[in-house]
Amino acid sequence: MVAVTEAYTTITTTTFEDNTSSGSDCYQRIMGQEMLSHCGMYLMKNVQGGGSQMMPRGEEEDHMQLCCMQLRNVGKDCMCEGLKMMMNQMPAVMKGQMMSMAQKLPTQCNLSSQPCQMRAVWF
Repeated sequence: MVAVTEAYTTITTTTFEDNTSSGSDCYQRIMGQEMLSHCGMYLMKNVQGGGSQMMPRGEEEDHMQLCCMQLRNVGKDCMCEGLKMMMNQMPAVMKGQMMSMAQKLPTQCNLSSQPCQMRAVWF
């Protein structure tokens, strides 16, 4: 006598999405500012070349000014989130050096009296 046993497994996947209007609004504003690309360029060039060695001084200042404009355009309520998203796109070997600089960008741009709070979550 052969007994056939069938087992059924149900897998339930739960995802959490930030569907608040401010969360999706921030995402849209950040994407509209090209993921703060000029902030990323400014940070990368400063870390890679110690500043003016890799980039002429005027170009470095241009990226800084454009970064400030991008941060202003995303707004105070979204700029730290935008910087975190931008940092997640950076090469891992540079993130440690860039994080403290990225945190200070809102204060350097005179857009906030407080730096952004970021925790290192990369390896």
